[in-house]
Formats: sequence, C-alpha cells, structure tokens
Amino acid sequence: MQTTLPAWTYHSRPFFEAERTAIFQTTWQLVCHVSDLPDAGSFVRFRLLNQEVVVVRAESRAIHAFHNVCRHRASRLVIDGQGNCGHTLRCPYHGWTYDLSGKLRFVPGEAGFEGLDKDAIGLVPVEIELLLGFVFIRLGGQGPAVAEMFAPFLETLALYRTQDMVPLGGESRRELAVNWKVAVDNNIEAYHVPVGHPGLQRLFGANYTLEVQPHGLSRGGGPLTPGSESPAWSERMYRRLLPRPAHLPPERAWGWYYYAAFPSLAFDVYPDQIDFFQILPLSVDRTVLRSRAYALPGAGREMRAARYLNERINRLVGAEDIDLVEGVQAGLGSRAYERGLLSSDEKRVFQFHEEIRARIPAARVECEPDVI
Repeated sequence: MQTTLPAWTYHSRPFFEAERTAIFQTTWQLVCHVSDLPDAGSFVRFRLLNQEVVVVRAESRAIHAFHNVCRHRASRLVIDGQGNCGHTLRCPYHGWTYDLSGKLRFVPGEAGFEGLDKDAIGLVPVEIELLLGFVFIRLGGQGPAVAEMFAPFLETLALYRTQDMVPLGGESRRELAVNWKVAVDNNIEAYHVPVGHPGLQRLFGANYTLEVQPHGLSRGGGPLTPGSESPAWSERMYRRLLPRPAHLPPERAWGWYYYAAFPSLAFDVYPDQIDFFQILPLSVDRTVLRSRAYALPGAGREMRAARYLNERINRLVGAEDIDLVEGVQAGLGSRAYERGLLSSDEKRVFQFHEEIRARIPAARVECEPDVI
C-alpha cells in the first residue's frame, strides 16, 4: 500500500532548509502573466524565501528577470510589488542606475571607483520562460523547460487562449500557519471533496477524474453535473447563466479542471476564467497562498455574472479548506501519527511525495535523521 511522507518532514526545520535548497531553488516558479507587464518599464517583484527577483519589460518589448539586488552594496532595487520604473532601474540607496536589459548605465561619482568596468557589473540575470502567456523563473538547477513539463496538456490548455487574457482583479495573498506541503496535499486531491466540500461534490458528482504525468504534472476535474435542484443559489444560477464559449469544445465549455505542477503551482481552469494558485513557504510552519484570476476581455453580462458566481462558490471552498489544513497541521504533531495511507484516489498526492523523496532521500526514513 502506498504511504505518505513521514510526519516529521512537516515540522522539521533542517528538512525545511533542505527543501529550500533542493526544491525551491531548483524548480520553475510562476511570477505573473504577460498582461501584468503591459508597457516598457512595467515590473513585478517576486519573493521566494530569502531570494527576490524582479521581472521587467524592456524597451524592445522583451521580458527579463534579474535578481532584485544592486551590484554596489546589495540594496533592493525594486520595493513595490508591481508598477512601472520608467526607462531605468535606479537603486534607491546610492543611485546606481541600470537600463531595462540589466546593463549598468550610471554610477554617481564614478571617478572614485578606480578601474570600474560598467560592462562587467550588470544585474545578475535569472532564467526565464514564457508559456501560455505566463512568466516563469528558475533560480538554479537543471531539468526540463516549462514547455516540456506541460507538454502532455499543452494542446488542451491552448484552447483557452490564456495568452490573450487580462487580470480580473488584484492578486490575492493569505498567510496560513501550516507547512507548505499540507496545503499542496490538500489542493491536489479530491478524496476529501464529498465530506469537506459538499458544494463541489454537487457540481462534479461522479464526473471527477484525475491523471498524473511525468515531471510532477497532474490533472483533476471534469464536466459539471446538470444540478438544477442544487440547494445552493450560486450553484443553480452559475449553471443557468454560464455561456458556452465558442472557442471551447463541449466538455471544456461545461467543465472545471485543475492542473498542478511540482512543487506548488496549480491552475484552476474554468470556461469563464482561469486562475493560478501558488503555495509558497515562508517558514517551516507558515505558508502564503498566492493567486490571481484572468479572463478574456469583452465579456457580456451573462459571462460577467458567471464569473461573479464562480468566485462566490470558490470563496466558500477556500474557507472550508482553511479549516481542513489547519486540522491536519495540528494532527501532524501528534505522537499517535507517524505516516498516512493513500488510496488510488490520492495518486496525485503520492506523485507529489515521490518527487520530494527523489530530491531529498531522507524523506524515505521513518524518523528524523541527525543529518539531512
């Protein structure tokens, strides 16, 4: 029988430090959508544990990613989370100034820096890749490109025209007192839906299916049920008002699908909108949930109403999940619990845990070792 990671991996500080190095500094992370960078000088600042990256659109329209640190005395270059810096990135500490391609252009009192070669002291680039309109960065490590990771689902995801979408609202961030893996475990399985999310159960019924693919990629979801007798007003009206987008085949125009990529990224894909849902660790027992929704512009009244109802339904699902993950975090500290069992309905969780075991072999042992 398949089993989970041992409980100690969810509250061990040395294991968390190993995750920082072996997982989060070597995997692709979603920063934003191209629509968040509309003009030259548009930027988004992304923080992952003790590392910060700034993604910026250059005058050439190319999008670059750099470590958010000045080469002079390590000051953070960009302070705001998102905005427009104009034609340059200027250090707020001493005024060192870089162009939008990362080249050092101006140093106050340059004559005092004997032998300074500005061409050799540009901003330090970060690996970047664009896929389906989304901007990904990787701080280090080797492995498949984002397009290779998502290859099994690219043809289907391309149907949604995500590269043409625009934000529906601002970014949502919520901090929880749980280990990041608890949040991921919950997000990628539907075994808990009949008990924990009665509304979602009414939406899917027996239509929910799941599959796993290489490189930590997986999918869940399916067509919605008719549900005309649902006791929830939001569910009844969503089904009634949701238009069938002409660019989607029938099963997609009437279905909710969830895609996950290792370590902690998910796309919630609906006929009316999509959103990314990113689970980022802050410490061994604190996690931030980051998300933002996007949709095609020019929607009519019925589509706008469906989006409102979608958000209303999923707001309740999110509140239900908070209680669930906090309960799990508490239980992981119990002396009565060492590791759990997994059913075939939880194979996405098993895949996630196997990816962690592959990167940190200590996760295979029952008790926390002296050295990880």
